[in-house]
Amino acid sequence: MALIGMMMINLGTVRSDGWFNKVWTLPFGRASILFVVLAGVGMSLFQASRQHHSGRWPVLLWRALIFLLGGLALQVLTPAVSVILPTYGVLFLGALLWRRLSDRALAAVTLLMLLVGPVIVLADQIPGEHKTRMPTLGETPSTILHSLFLSGAYPLLVWVVPFLAGMWLGRQNLRDRTLQRRMVILGAAAAVVAFVTGQMSAMILGARADSGWGRLLTGAAHGQMPLWLVSSIGSATFIIGGALYFWPKISRWALPLAHVGQLAFTLYVIHFFVIAAMGGRIESRVVGVPVTIGLVLSFTAFATLWVRRWGVGPLERILRAAWLANIAKGRA
Repeated sequence: MALIGMMMINLGTVRSDGWFNKVWTLPFGRASILFVVLAGVGMSLFQASRQHHSGRWPVLLWRALIFLLGGLALQVLTPAVSVILPTYGVLFLGALLWRRLSDRALAAVTLLMLLVGPVIVLADQIPGEHKTRMPTLGETPSTILHSLFLSGAYPLLVWVVPFLAGMWLGRQNLRDRTLQRRMVILGAAAAVVAFVTGQMSAMILGARADSGWGRLLTGAAHGQMPLWLVSSIGSATFIIGGALYFWPKISRWALPLAHVGQLAFTLYVIHFFVIAAMGGRIESRVVGVPVTIGLVLSFTAFATLWVRRWGVGPLERILRAAWLANIAKGRA
């Protein structure tokens, strides 16, 4: 669902005129957060399954380098659409430190960054024009670091919040039906309350909502402000909790979507090559919607056939290199 939502936004332009555009762009600012929350959940599951392996850090280092360098290279193809992979790379490196935190400490750091991260990013934006372009391979280290942490489309000081929230969530007993229900209820409540609060704040602030410190009280998608983070993490929690709770009933027809998720890295990269081949985003909904639907259906069919025949996806195999498995098990 996260991957499909990001494809809906990346393949076309984001517009809010008319009911169809409002519905079509619902994933804007939500699908990418769901992507990162899931990455945090997966990171905790990965660490728990390898808690007795002293060589697990080379695996994370290898994956972080692939995401960081590969993402910077992929960004060269699609200047108009931001690649989130470099952000993943740095988050994976940080996970080597955050794994040492207790559940309470992890929750405290998440809350701290929710409050502090947006303030620091906004302070960097106020003196001049804020550029949300992600860096590319070949730029200076200082430019890359500044973009990754402060001025890019996914500033790490902000996007670390959904990742840490996902890590905390991944440490809980996700099989517990009570927890699943709480995720659905509390996630929906957080999503709605924070969204409505942000809309009301923007109306009250008027023109001041677009600049200055007043932006801290707004909740525009990808605005990097706290209310948007709370709303988007809430919607992500709602979706994850709902998928877990209803999976026994929906697993038969939803299994193809799960196959797409198993090839998320491969399909994410492929969809950027598709965007590059088309010359960028599609301006017309008449063209963009059928192309997006066709690509989703093609990806679903491809993923289902691939998983049934070969299991692990082609790019996912690179992440799971055999020589890394030997190191992770302490045999090298």
